[in-house]
Amino acid sequence: MSTASSWIVALDLRDRSRGALAFAGWLGAAGESVVGAYVLEPWSRPYLRGDLEADLSAAVVRATAALGCRSPDRIVTEEAETAEAGLARAAVGATGLIVGRVASHPRRALSRLGPVARRLLRQLPAPVVVVPPTLATVAAGPILLATDFGSASDEAASFAQGLAARLGRALEVVHVGEDFYEEDDEIRDPIWTRARDAYRTEVAQDIERWAAAHGLAAAPRHLRFGDPVLELADLAEARDAALVVVGSRRLGFPARLFLSSTASALAGLAACPVAVVPPRD
Repeated sequence: MSTASSWIVALDLRDRSRGALAFAGWLGAAGESVVGAYVLEPWSRPYLRGDLEADLSAAVVRATAALGCRSPDRIVTEEAETAEAGLARAAVGATGLIVGRVASHPRRALSRLGPVARRLLRQLPAPVVVVPPTLATVAAGPILLATDFGSASDEAASFAQGLAARLGRALEVVHVGEDFYEEDDEIRDPIWTRARDAYRTEVAQDIERWAAAHGLAAAPRHLRFGDPVLELADLAEARDAALVVVGSRRLGFPARLFLSSTASALAGLAACPVAVVPPRD
């Protein structure tokens, strides 16, 4: 059964997926089409009996009733060697793929995302929304669109604009620039202070130009300086954000050995859902 043009929510039915179900239920209540997807890995087949989809439907109904949210419109099953392979196949052509995150206390957890979410963020078969397991209600604030002014932000901007319009949520733009040792004594030197101020003026102009070029001239802007992951997570909490949207460069394996992924790190840390949007290619 086709799942194109629908949201796909990964069904795990453990506590880690409760937040994903709550976010999917919020989308469904807003009129979005939502399909629940359960992946059958080879090891599980001999142990399953009866009508699996009926059992899954009943389990999802119980879980969403406990959360007080809407159930997916329908449920599909995929057989695959791994959970991420089956979910990636189900997500081809979908509006987005919703997955739960392992860590409920992200600032203290060693493994924040979990292996399935981490691998899906590497593949990005569609926009992937990572949801904290403790999410019960989507916050009342805006959708935050994070941009680095590069091409990776272009598809994120389109995705965020469309979603905000459909859901009737405000959209706000944020960019995090370099802090250039603001806490260091060296910045007190007037030469460095002038250089820093000139840089920040240039960045402020850049965000205005970027917003105008993407049809977002009327959207509120936030300009911060420091660590992008921490600043975005803090701003999302301060703004009571419903969702943070970021673009991805879709790094290959060699690049991942040397470059960190802001998108993955933020998805593992933020208290709200984070949508990671792949580039057009």
